[in-house]
Amino acid sequence: MIIDGRQLPAGTLVEADLCIVGAGPAGMALATNYAGQSRIKVALIESGGMEFDADTQELAHSDVVGQEYFPMKETRLRVFGGSTLSWGGIGGEFTPLDFEERSWVPNSGWPFTKKDLQPYYDSAMKVAKMDPDTIDVDPDGAPPAEGTRWANVLFSAPTRFGKVYREEMEQSRSVSVYLNSTVTKVELHPSGGHVEGLQVSCLNANSYRVKAGTYVLAGGGIENARMLMVSNDVATRGIGNEHDLLGRYFQEHPRLHDRYRLPVGTAALRRRVQGAAGTLRFSRIMVTDETLREEKLLNYFANLSFGYLAQDAPQFDALRRIVNASRKPWSDSPYYQDIGGGPNQVRWQDIKTVLKRPDRAFISAVGAQFQPKATRRWLEIQSSVEMLPRPENRVVLVDDKDAFGIPLVRLEWSLHPDEERTYWRGLEIILREMERLEPGISRNRMDDPDQWPHLALGTWHHIGTTRMHEDPTQGVVDADCKVHGVDNLYLAGSSVFPTGGVTAPTLTIVALSLRLHDHLKSRVKV
Repeated sequence: MIIDGRQLPAGTLVEADLCIVGAGPAGMALATNYAGQSRIKVALIESGGMEFDADTQELAHSDVVGQEYFPMKETRLRVFGGSTLSWGGIGGEFTPLDFEERSWVPNSGWPFTKKDLQPYYDSAMKVAKMDPDTIDVDPDGAPPAEGTRWANVLFSAPTRFGKVYREEMEQSRSVSVYLNSTVTKVELHPSGGHVEGLQVSCLNANSYRVKAGTYVLAGGGIENARMLMVSNDVATRGIGNEHDLLGRYFQEHPRLHDRYRLPVGTAALRRRVQGAAGTLRFSRIMVTDETLREEKLLNYFANLSFGYLAQDAPQFDALRRIVNASRKPWSDSPYYQDIGGGPNQVRWQDIKTVLKRPDRAFISAVGAQFQPKATRRWLEIQSSVEMLPRPENRVVLVDDKDAFGIPLVRLEWSLHPDEERTYWRGLEIILREMERLEPGISRNRMDDPDQWPHLALGTWHHIGTTRMHEDPTQGVVDADCKVHGVDNLYLAGSSVFPTGGVTAPTLTIVALSLRLHDHLKSRVKV
């Protein structure tokens, strides 16, 4: 069933066998495993409601120092279904190399292998409703250039977990979802080794408490760390922070765009770049594991797509914003408007821009909608780079507080020369394959070649901050995602990833939640 926490009698004690905090992909994937049975009582606590709410979203505010980044409150969503509401539906599995300890990547290595996680990946595709059937990744039949390989991309509609699993949660006799409910404190036993309960507050000033046998925090790469940090009355440095690891090793997936003018013809490229899966309009190429090992590079891939006539003019961006402004909003962020779902209003400046050259606006729209080959003008290479897991990239508490009086956090992060080297070398290797398909194209660069780091963007992927390691001096959680030193507290989501690979993390997040469910079978009983 689904309950609005604001309507509970003040001081209510919610009792359960298992409490999950966060109804995003990690928490929801775990909760769905209990929805169809009635023996185990599960409480799923979600800070947001069924729809986006600006006041609730303000609770996600954070400052950023170092590398330029998006406003943090725009990069994760407090709503039922979490950030799957803004998910593009693109995903994939991490490579076997991502799980290995690599001599050239300090702090690398997961406590299990890709083979160990594979059965959960297979199940995770069903939960996320990702289609494993993709187009032929090698349609021209020719072997790719040395050091490169074309890659499959998994794609979902995209799946909005809050919508897809709402009815299942509503009808469940085992899972009770508590909306508009923000966990403000994890209560530790005075011994520090056991969680006794959670304090929960609502923006209407209501508050209540949750008591369970086992607890799972699934709040994401920022909030998981924050919840542990602010719960510092017993563990004065924060829960799980005995070795000063909490909040550290933050990672993202920096990306850059490079454009190359297309010569007339480009028949080979037209056959090659034709869509990764479903309705996606790009193809993906990667650097091989062998080359990564030989050259001691971080993981790297590039998504390839075409740009069309007039799409480099301001009329195209203005027209896109006008179209997207008609979609249902989930935030007041101008960035959200640029990708769809922004404020339900049209900017007058955009109208003036379109009317100034309506011919360009029309032609660019034709390219976006129909992709006619005759109007293709450039190849766009969007590079994504793995980040090193470095302790200095971190989340820390600050003096400013949210509406509940809970300290906010600041993200401190920067890019490393090894990440820059991977970007430039990866692009160089990918261009070998582009030259095979279209000789001479690499000489037709359209952009300023000096892009790193000021044009590097993030991808809204928050990784690390509560890393997994068998050794408590090197990780916050163990291989089963249990917080070291606390017998009934677990973490779910990308915050536990030791390394972030280069693939979108959603599928791995879900797979880890399913793996955690198997582990919890032995302890969550009635």
